[in-house]
Amino acid sequence: MASSSGADAGGPSRQNDGTETSPLLGHPDEAAVPETGAAQKLNQTYDILKKYLSAIGIFRILAVFLIVGVVLTAALWPRTIPGSGVALCLTPACIHAASEYLQNLSPNYTNIDPCTDFEEFVCGGWHESHDMRADQGMIDALGLIDDRVTSTIRHILEGDYPGSSSHSAFSPLNLAASTRSADEQNFDAMKEAYDACMDTEAIAKVGISPILKLIDDVAATFSSDGDYSGAMLYLQKVGVGAFFNFGVSEDEKEPETQTISVSPMVSVGLPSKSHFKDKQIVAKYQEAMAKVLGALNPKVATIGAGTEAAAALVKLESRLVAAAPEPQDMFDVTKTYNMMSVGATAKLVPQFGLKGMLKALVPKDYALNTTITAFPDILANVSRIVADTPAEVVHNFFYWRLITSFSGAVLGPEIQPLLQFQNVLQGKDANAEPERWRTCVRSVGSSVGWVLSRFYVEVAFSAAAKEFGNQIISDIKAAYLRNFAGLSWMDDEVKTVAAEKVHNIDQKVGYPSASPNIMDAAELQAYYATLKISGSHFGNVVSARRFDGREEWSALGRATDMQRWGMTAATVNAYYNPPHNEIVFPAAIMQFPLFGVDLPSYVSYGAFGAVAGHELSHAFDNNGRHYDLHGRYSNWWTNGTIAAFQARAQCLVEEFSNFTVEGKDGPVHINGEQTLGENIADSGGLTAAWSAWHARRSTTKAGLELSLPGLEHFTHEQLFYVSFGNAWCSKWRPAMLTNRVVTDEHSPDAVRIKGTVANSRGFREAFQCPVKEPTCELW
Repeated sequence: MASSSGADAGGPSRQNDGTETSPLLGHPDEAAVPETGAAQKLNQTYDILKKYLSAIGIFRILAVFLIVGVVLTAALWPRTIPGSGVALCLTPACIHAASEYLQNLSPNYTNIDPCTDFEEFVCGGWHESHDMRADQGMIDALGLIDDRVTSTIRHILEGDYPGSSSHSAFSPLNLAASTRSADEQNFDAMKEAYDACMDTEAIAKVGISPILKLIDDVAATFSSDGDYSGAMLYLQKVGVGAFFNFGVSEDEKEPETQTISVSPMVSVGLPSKSHFKDKQIVAKYQEAMAKVLGALNPKVATIGAGTEAAAALVKLESRLVAAAPEPQDMFDVTKTYNMMSVGATAKLVPQFGLKGMLKALVPKDYALNTTITAFPDILANVSRIVADTPAEVVHNFFYWRLITSFSGAVLGPEIQPLLQFQNVLQGKDANAEPERWRTCVRSVGSSVGWVLSRFYVEVAFSAAAKEFGNQIISDIKAAYLRNFAGLSWMDDEVKTVAAEKVHNIDQKVGYPSASPNIMDAAELQAYYATLKISGSHFGNVVSARRFDGREEWSALGRATDMQRWGMTAATVNAYYNPPHNEIVFPAAIMQFPLFGVDLPSYVSYGAFGAVAGHELSHAFDNNGRHYDLHGRYSNWWTNGTIAAFQARAQCLVEEFSNFTVEGKDGPVHINGEQTLGENIADSGGLTAAWSAWHARRSTTKAGLELSLPGLEHFTHEQLFYVSFGNAWCSKWRPAMLTNRVVTDEHSPDAVRIKGTVANSRGFREAFQCPVKEPTCELW
């Protein structure tokens, strides 16, 4: 990565989104000591108030203050409430967790049956105490983690190089002089990207001219013979898709090999097919488009009158969307894996000169022979739609794709109608916008994400956290192995390979130590050597996209790099990658309320353990089951096991299809088919986490595990599920919730809580539900 502000500054590699933050604290010593008179009296007062106030909901609030009082008047050690035999954890971490849980419980949770509405039981107070910012369409527990991560990164970016930091081996103060120099250069380049983004005066001064330059560049590629290959190639190099997608990915039958993939677009213009059926939404979209197009004045391109151009564009987009595959089908490898010759794929879309485009992108010594082509018939249909669309409309489509893709990188009144429409579509005020620093933290993560990861991890993640995370994940694996042994519907030969697949799963925790090693400043510098960072924010955005594209296409002809991560360490998310047979957990998601090394084990196993189990379960969901122990797409299940799996999966489809949420126009049903894979992962993950926690307790002194103050009337088993529920508390604007239901493969958070615990035998037993059998049970 080259920095315009001095010597070369190396920067770490960037990986996809997903972050959660909250610096991990050190471990305070914990030892039992005799209870002081002051603490004893406060506990007695606490019990009396609890008895008389809980019924009217006041106890939940007062308990927090009384708990703090105990901490302030007594040493922070585990204590036992007189006559109860309940040992309390009174460390700062436990006080924090207890106060959060008490606040999040419904004010009248004692009158709610957790067996019938666990989401309201565990999140009712959360709903009341959390409000969305004007720029948010929703807010949830993971989003709050992300807010803390973003705030931590902001302080890093707005501060000086942390040269005096010394709490770990890779802290700046502990680095050798030469390494420290490279580390500081990386930091300076990252900071320059942030400062350029924050310079709104300079960005506003150039206005939308950078987008107009891109539009004119594309206009110069058009010929009179209907060949759009130049435009497609240009957009590809700046990270913008149009008409269909093509790029580099693993050959799913030979994951050690990188190959070219080609697939249709699922959405164009609006988020989903159903949006194009809403006349009111389409009218508002077309109006916003007309205003933007009518305000543009490129030098080379000819757009035409805004109103007519927008009407023709919306008609084209609606036709493309109608022809697109269903979202869930894009996750079905049996439908997307079609090995074809480059020539045969190119014939599907003759207007785009696919073979020539690929030659311009692949390494010079790469043999351009085959592609993995998803939905060939749909691609051919897209070509027919383009063929009978006037050239000027196709040209405007390319321009509009550039405008929507780069709208967030410019400031100017011409682009405002589009941003206002996007806000309204999500149920927000038309003129709402995030604080600029939030936008710029995101932008830096998209350009030099691995440098950002290095400095985030240095302040927000510990070796103890990594060790504990690995322990939980290993326990989840062991739970899955035990579960396989007890499954009557799974044939023995399938069980054997399934167990081997679990053993083979590579677990990556915290941050990458290769490709690149984010703690090696010189390696980061070399990784970003060709990335130019300057004082131009738009220039940095384009430069980062071109860099990512070069990295992607350069992988062809080389063995798949199994060490490379798909998310930065500062991402609040996690994933399972079927061809790699790996589960990945960035440092940012390993934060409270999901995770804490200083908390009783039921907290982390209930929340983070369920997340870890969720990702591992994807190895055996309706898509992941098609990949064997080496990550190869193959048919390794017997027909009998497949039939049994499908019957149990159908139970989940029907169960979740019966759930509704309140959308902008009334109740909206969940699509059980669209969300099947995630629902399998949620249910299987929680079951595995429960089993893992119980097994871990059996090998430790479970009787000595401490309770959280104010919550000792819950059993530890119940608190395991309270922790799980807290991880998915959320609040939505109705329009945003409607968008989520029709576009996302995940069920809305409230449904994830309700449906998942309904499928948990452990939950039903912990809360003494009258029916102990899960609604649906697969893993």
